[in-house]
Amino acid sequence: MADYILYSVVKFFAVFFRMLPLRLSLWIGRRFGDILYCSIGKRKAVAYANLKAAFRGRYTSSQLRKIIRDECYSLSQSFIEVLKFPLLGNDYIDRYIKVEGEDKIKAALKRGHGIILLTAHFGNWELSSLVGGIKDYKMNVLVRWQKFDRLNGYLNKMRGSKGANVISKDDARERIEYALNNNEVAGILSDQDGGKRGEFVEFFGRLASTPKGVAHFSLKTGAPILPVFIVREKGPYHRIIIEDDISVNATEVVGKDIHEILQRFAKVLQKYVEGYPGQWLWLHKRWKSTPTKFVLVLSDGKAGHLKQSLSVANAMKERRAELGYKERDTKLETLEVRFKSRFARAIFDPLAILGFNLHQLLFCFSPETVENIQTAYADFVISCGSSLAGVNLSLKKEFNAKSVVIMRSNIYNINKYDLAIIPAHDRPKQMPNVVVTRGAVADSDKELLGSYGSELKKHVNVTKDNVMGILIGGDSKAYIFSPELINSILDAVMLAADDLDADILLTTSRRTSSAVEETIKARLRGSTRVKLLLIANEYNFEGAIEGILGLSNILIVSGESIAMVSEAVNSGKRVLVFMPHRKSLLFGTKQEKLVKNLEAQHRIVVSSPVRLRTNIRSLVKKGLNLDIVSDTDLIRAALGKII
Repeated sequence: MADYILYSVVKFFAVFFRMLPLRLSLWIGRRFGDILYCSIGKRKAVAYANLKAAFRGRYTSSQLRKIIRDECYSLSQSFIEVLKFPLLGNDYIDRYIKVEGEDKIKAALKRGHGIILLTAHFGNWELSSLVGGIKDYKMNVLVRWQKFDRLNGYLNKMRGSKGANVISKDDARERIEYALNNNEVAGILSDQDGGKRGEFVEFFGRLASTPKGVAHFSLKTGAPILPVFIVREKGPYHRIIIEDDISVNATEVVGKDIHEILQRFAKVLQKYVEGYPGQWLWLHKRWKSTPTKFVLVLSDGKAGHLKQSLSVANAMKERRAELGYKERDTKLETLEVRFKSRFARAIFDPLAILGFNLHQLLFCFSPETVENIQTAYADFVISCGSSLAGVNLSLKKEFNAKSVVIMRSNIYNINKYDLAIIPAHDRPKQMPNVVVTRGAVADSDKELLGSYGSELKKHVNVTKDNVMGILIGGDSKAYIFSPELINSILDAVMLAADDLDADILLTTSRRTSSAVEETIKARLRGSTRVKLLLIANEYNFEGAIEGILGLSNILIVSGESIAMVSEAVNSGKRVLVFMPHRKSLLFGTKQEKLVKNLEAQHRIVVSSPVRLRTNIRSLVKKGLNLDIVSDTDLIRAALGKII
C-alpha cells in the first residue's frame, strides 16, 4: 500500500513539474528543501556531527547548519531534475551542462577494456549518468534496489530514459564485468559505508569503510577508473568534471591494490567535498563502521576529577582493545572547561535545562574554552563532578555523541546520560545506565603502579625496606586542616619511621593551604628519612602520586579526599586514614560514609594523631598487603554496552 501511494505521489509530481518552466520548478524544489531541512530530525544531527568531525572548527555552528540546508536544497532540486529526465536532450546539455575532461573518456575507450566512471552522492549524480547516455556512450548504471518495487521501477525507467542500462539485480557483478569486457561504460557510486567487510581508507582524518566492488572490477577487467563529479554552479547550471585515472596495475598483493585504488578515490572525493560541502550527502552515516573513535575528557581544573575521568577513558580504550580494535583507533583528548565568571557558571545549568543549546551558551565560557569547544569533536564525552554535568550533556547533543558522567548530578536527570558511574556513598538508584562503585574511580593496574614506582626510584634515594607514603589533602567545604593537626600527624609519622627504620615520601595537594605547607616544610626539611617532599602548589610532576603508591608499602592518607582514599585502597597497599577537622558537627559527610564502609570491610584502618604511631607499627608487623579492590571490571563491562 505504501509503495503504491509513494509511486502515485511521485508520478503526480512528475506530471506537474514537467508542465512548469525549469527555473520555477527548481525554485519550488528549494522550498521543498526548506521543508526537508525542518523535518529530518535525527538525520540533521547525524549530518551536523559528520560536519563537526570533518571540519574541526573551520566553520561556525550557523555555517554548518547552512551547509546542511544547502544539502537539502541540492537533494530537492536534483529530485525535480530527475522527474524531468524524459524531457531532457542535447539542447538541455548544451545550455546548462559543461563537461570538462571528456577527452579522457574517449582516450580510455580506445584501450578496449571499458571504463568505470566512479562518482559519489554529490551534486545531481543522477544527471551525470543521463548525460553519458545522451552523448551516446554505452552507459551501464549500477543502482541500489529500494524496498518499494513499484516506485523503484518507475525511477529506474527515468534513469534509463536516455539509453542507459540500469543494473540493480542480484547478477550485477556479472553484468558489470560483461559490460566492461565489451568496452562499455559503467557508472558506479562508492561513497557510502561499506560495513565491516569494506576497505578502510583515510577520509577526513578518520578511517571510513568503503565498498571494494569497484576496485575488484578494475583489477579483474583492466578497466580504468575515472572519478566523475557534477557540481551545481547556480540554479540549473552544472559542471561535470572528469578526473584522471586512479586505477593501478594489478600485483600479486590484491589487498594492497584495492586499498590504493579506494584511498585515491577518497582523496579526490575529499577535495570536492571540501570545495562544495553543501553538495555532498552528509545525512548518511558515512563513518558508521569506522574503528576510529574520539574520546573527549572534560576537566574542571580539579586534578582528582580529571584523574577519574582519564581512568574511565583508559578503561574504554582497554575495553575496545579487548574487542579487537587497535590502540590507535581510540583517540583521547582533554578539554579544560573554564567559565567566564561565577555568575556565568551559576546560570549555565538553568539555561541548559530550559533548552538553550551549546552555542547559545558559549558566552558563559572563557575565550580559550570557546575556541577549544568549536574545534572539538567526540564520539564519547566523559566528565567528573557536578560542575561539568550540564556541559557534558550539551556536548553530547552537539556531537551526537555518547556521554559518561562520574559522580551524581544534582539537577540533571541521570537517564540523559548513556552511562553514570556513581559511588555507593551517594546512594544512587539502581538503573540500567548506572554503575555503582565502592569509591572514587581509580586505575588499579599493579604493574602500572610498579612501573611508576620504579621511575620515581630513579630520582629519589629510597634505601629502606619499609617506605611510608603520605598523601596530604587540603581544606574543603566540609573539612579544614590546621597546622596543629598536621604537626601532630607528622610527629607520629616520624616516630613510627624511626621505629620501623622507614623512608618517607610525602606529597600535598593543590588544596593544601599555605599555612599547612609551611608547617610541613618546617617539620620535615632536613630529615634524612624524608626522600621526597613534594609541595604541589610549588612544584609537581606527572605520575607523582602513582610513584608514591608504587614505592610505598604503607600509606597514610587524609580522609577528606574521596579520590585520594580510593586510589590508596585500590593500590592494594596497607592504608591508614586520618580525618581533618569537620566544620559542622550537625551532619555527617559522604567522606565519613566512605571511610566507615572501607573500615567495615577491613580495607583501611582509621586513626588519629594519638593512635597513629601505634597503628602504623601494628599494621606493618601484621604484614597485611591487600589484594587490589577495583571497580574497573564492572566499569569495563558497562562501557562495553555503549561502545
